Amino acid sequence: MIGKPMRRVEDPRLLTGRGRFIDDISLPGELFLGVVRSPYPRARFKVHTTNVDGAQVITQNDLRTNPLPCFFFNEAPKEYPLAVNEARYVGEPVALVVGRDRYEVEDLKERVDVEYEPLTAVESFQDALSGGNFVHSDLGKNLVYEDVFEYGKFPTSYRTVEKSFRVNRISPMPMETNGVIADYSPGDGSLTVYANTQVPQIFRTALSIVFQIPRSRIRIIVPDSGGGFGGKIFLKPLVLATLASILTERPVKYVETRTEHVTSAVQGPDREYRARIMFRDSEILGMDVDLLENFGAYMHTYQPLPVLRQIYHLAGAYDLKYLRFRVRGVLTNMPPTGPYRGLGIPPAVLVLENMVSSVSRVIGIDQWEVRKRNFIRSLPFTSISGAIYDSGDYEKSLETLRNALGDKGPGLEGLGVAFALEPGSSLAFQTLVVGKPRTPYYEGVYIKMDSGGDVTVQISTNSMGTGHETSVVQVVSHELGISPEKVRVIMGDTAGPPGTGFYGSRFSVVTISAVYKATLKLKEKMRRLLSQALNVEMDKIEMRDGAVRIGQKSVTLEEAANIIYNRYHSPIDDIGLEATEVFNSPNVNVADEKRRVNFSSTYGVNAHGAILKIDPETGFVKIKKYVIVSDSGTIINPVIVDGQLMGGTAMGIGAALYEIIKYVSGTPLQSNLGDYWMPTAMEVPKMEIRHLVSPSPFTPLGTKGVAEGGATVPYAVIANALEDALGVNLERIEVPITPEFVQGLLRERLKVSVG
Repeated sequence: MIGKPMRRVEDPRLLTGRGRFIDDISLPGELFLGVVRSPYPRARFKVHTTNVDGAQVITQNDLRTNPLPCFFFNEAPKEYPLAVNEARYVGEPVALVVGRDRYEVEDLKERVDVEYEPLTAVESFQDALSGGNFVHSDLGKNLVYEDVFEYGKFPTSYRTVEKSFRVNRISPMPMETNGVIADYSPGDGSLTVYANTQVPQIFRTALSIVFQIPRSRIRIIVPDSGGGFGGKIFLKPLVLATLASILTERPVKYVETRTEHVTSAVQGPDREYRARIMFRDSEILGMDVDLLENFGAYMHTYQPLPVLRQIYHLAGAYDLKYLRFRVRGVLTNMPPTGPYRGLGIPPAVLVLENMVSSVSRVIGIDQWEVRKRNFIRSLPFTSISGAIYDSGDYEKSLETLRNALGDKGPGLEGLGVAFALEPGSSLAFQTLVVGKPRTPYYEGVYIKMDSGGDVTVQISTNSMGTGHETSVVQVVSHELGISPEKVRVIMGDTAGPPGTGFYGSRFSVVTISAVYKATLKLKEKMRRLLSQALNVEMDKIEMRDGAVRIGQKSVTLEEAANIIYNRYHSPIDDIGLEATEVFNSPNVNVADEKRRVNFSSTYGVNAHGAILKIDPETGFVKIKKYVIVSDSGTIINPVIVDGQLMGGTAMGIGAALYEIIKYVSGTPLQSNLGDYWMPTAMEVPKMEIRHLVSPSPFTPLGTKGVAEGGATVPYAVIANALEDALGVNLERIEVPITPEFVQGLLRERLKVSVG
């Protein structure tokens, strides 16, 4: 059954409207939360009203809390649940109100009297670096993070291509925005939170830090969730609802509006690159990359990990001998940037893969051949930055893509190709900035079979519409040889087994591995208890295809379970067909003295190619053909894998051509779906998907990650195809590639031809 299509077990519930999302949950005495937000990018403020129509107006002065934690950078500026005296971006929360329903809350928000004194905002990279005006005056600087990572030996006798890249802010934009219900019990000091977060275990720790509540008294439950893409790794909604619940001593529900999600939630990366690629003949020798990163007014809980994770992909699948990566992170009066599908990698893929295609044009050898000549040949392989690539055939992946893509047509058509390695699980690279070795990337599983042979599997991680329930059912039913209908999955509860959450393409690497190993333990325990109950040797008991063979006799799995529960007499701690497994991310390590570290447990292959056509009148780009070649190791369910590849690629195309949050004078020009341009079925092309399978040697089933790979490559594919259509190496590339940008290039092309 592993590797075969199986209908998703979640779908009957979700497609018939029987899903249980945050807004489907109501608690007795529940209040609704409204957030009063700053309309200015920077302003001193004072809340004059302490109550409106009898409802309390909550400010940061009403409850002493710790700042929100930044787990990976000690020098991050302090960010409290609500702004104190000064608001630092449009949309920063300055006060809260609660009401009986969302309608009342909206009325109450309008009646809160807040006096603002606008201040000069830090609006750009240039403002941040010029000095004199600081986002946080107590810090006395806007350049808060600076580092240089250098690997390998600097080459001699080389040529270069130099380019700059601008990556603009975007929104994760899941179907369901961030939502939470916080229920604080003053009697015993416990806190129960329902939230559609991706990292309930991590945020349980964060809430404990902010409100000084013991972790043992905090429980986070994750119901069904409509997408995440990094946007649900956002602590602020949980903190605001908890703050209100503590003060009102009642359950408090908060669900972001779409405008709040676009303007005030976590946003995708905001970056400027200056890159130089070094080569000799057709051999790529090294990369030298300078990055300016705009963190916004505060550093997200996970910063600077989205910056660090791209280090390995600045070398990518190529046998580079040198890499230098300088990063500078600045504060501005904008919302914090943080995780977005791919966690920092899509811009790095753009930089590397566009530079490789640029080299091919400079030396006059086609881009397919240049890549093939520089690929790593034998795997496993340890790169110059310490990444341990596990498995794959890079050259075969590229040839498969080439054969499927075909040739471009005449005129303003371009063919683009790009190649990316998708990291699956592990954030071991945090040891590049965290002062102590820690790689807590485990996932736990509880599994139990009852006397009728039905199986319950509990995992601590959750699903965001990604088919996790189906994948667990498929592995367990396959291994035990039972019907999928006999397997029940419980997910997303910190009261369950230990774990670290849903992010980084880690589910198939860590959680599925834990499920598989727990199932093997259950089988072995079943054999042992049967041997004791029936007084036969264990080696006489064989389990296969849902049946148990005991010597010459065969019984069903259900009959065997019944025998164990009714005949076996043992100490109380050994009763029952139960097993547990806590599986750590395989192959992890910590940074060595040269700052080399394995960035991930597995590295899937994503080779994408596209043929596009430019409309010379409008500058619009139409994708005529799009091909994906994926190697995600052993495939559990090909339908789910294809769904992840298509969804991720659609997001990547949106980021490459359409999506942007542009700021002018510190104010966002896009605030909702009326002015934030997302691709529809009309813009997203039909995708051809080809699979290669090279099982990872580092996971029990050979699985790798797949959820982020589609999103990491389209930036580079489309930029490369654009340059191919125009027949040039652009000095500067800005994404998204807008029609206005393309029209400007066409005008320059016309000037050159006329001149």
